[in-house]
Amino acid sequence: MSIILMPEKVDFRISTTDLKAIYTESGGVTLRIDVQTRGDVPLDQYREVELTFGTVAELRCITVNFFELHAGQVEGIPYTEDILHFWETNGYPPDPGFYQVMNSPILDQKGKLFDPRNRLDLKHYLVVGYDSYVEVIASSYQVKI
Repeated sequence: MSIILMPEKVDFRISTTDLKAIYTESGGVTLRIDVQTRGDVPLDQYREVELTFGTVAELRCITVNFFELHAGQVEGIPYTEDILHFWETNGYPPDPGFYQVMNSPILDQKGKLFDPRNRLDLKHYLVVGYDSYVEVIASSYQVKI
């Protein structure tokens, strides 16, 4: 089965070997990750970003490279040789490392358990680091750069 990823339209790309996840029952999930903005890429600079997810149903932290684990199964990430041109034209990088899983097996299997009345509009988010990745089932997120 293929995995269909839709890149989130954020103005950064994840470029990290270190991901910090903070979970609280009342506050959701906050991920601290190192990223590069469009302006950071030519300067080879990095900055920390916080992704805060609200109304979290599930958090999974996996210590393995996502794309190696799922080699040949991933679809939906646009390929381009000129990453900065794509980014400038569209306002987001083609491969930001932050995606929504469009054909989520987790939501297929557990969606009714998490949200029986379908009021929360839960989505399956994927945040990919270098040798680890995080999956979050949540209704929304906010970015703090």
